[in-house]
Amino acid sequence: MKLSVVTPVYNEEEALPAYLDAAVEWDCVSELIFVDGGSTDRTLEMLEGLDVVHSEKGRGAQCRLGAECATGDAIVFVHGDSVVPARSMRAIYQALQSGAQWGSLTLRFTTNTLDRKIGAWAANARVRWTGIPFGDQTVYVTRALYEQVGGVPPVPIMEDYELSRRLKAVCRPKQLREKVYTSPRRFESVGNVRAMVQMRHLRHLYRAGVPVEELARMYGEGRHNHA
Repeated sequence: MKLSVVTPVYNEEEALPAYLDAAVEWDCVSELIFVDGGSTDRTLEMLEGLDVVHSEKGRGAQCRLGAECATGDAIVFVHGDSVVPARSMRAIYQALQSGAQWGSLTLRFTTNTLDRKIGAWAANARVRWTGIPFGDQTVYVTRALYEQVGGVPPVPIMEDYELSRRLKAVCRPKQLREKVYTSPRRFESVGNVRAMVQMRHLRHLYRAGVPVEELARMYGEGRHNHA
C-alpha cells in the first residue's frame, strides 16, 4: 500500500521544525505533499527541496488540491501544527492494511495543562460517541472511499466536519489509540471554553444551512493567521 500525507500550511515557521523532525521517521509514508496557501514568513524556505504545491488560502481548498496531487492508495491529512510520531503513522498504515477505510488518531495537545487535557478528552470522546473526528486529530482515509464521498469540500470553514459527515454516512471511523500532538493555539487565542462553545454553535448553524462564508466571518481572525 502506498500512503500519501497531505499537509496544508500557511505561515507555519514556528510549528514546522517539530513537524519535520517527526516526519523524518515516517518510514511507511511514500509521499509527503505540502500545500501552501500563500505564506509570507519562512515557511516556503523551510520546505525547500520538499514537494510543495500552491493553492488559494483555506484548509478546504488546500486539502482538496493536495489530495488531487497525491498518488497513494490512502491519504492522511496532517495539520502543519501537529506532530505525528512514527509509531502513530505506522499504526495508521497497519490499520489500513488490516481493512480500515477511514479513521483518526487520538488527540493530545502540546500544552499539557488541565484545561487542555479536558479539551482533548472531549474531542476524543466525540469521535467515539458521534463518529466525527476533526482535522487536528489526523484523519486518514482510503483513496477509494475518499473519492466515493466526493473528497474534501473546498470551503473556508467546516471542511473537516463535512468530510467526516460524508465518510461516516458510509461507515464509522476506526479511532486509533496512538497519539497526535497538536498545538492548542486556537484555544490560547480565544480561551478554551469560548472556543469549544463557539465551534459547537458554528456546527449547529452549519447544519441549519447558514452559508459557510458567513460562518468563516464569525469564526474570526484566529484561524485566518494559519492554514
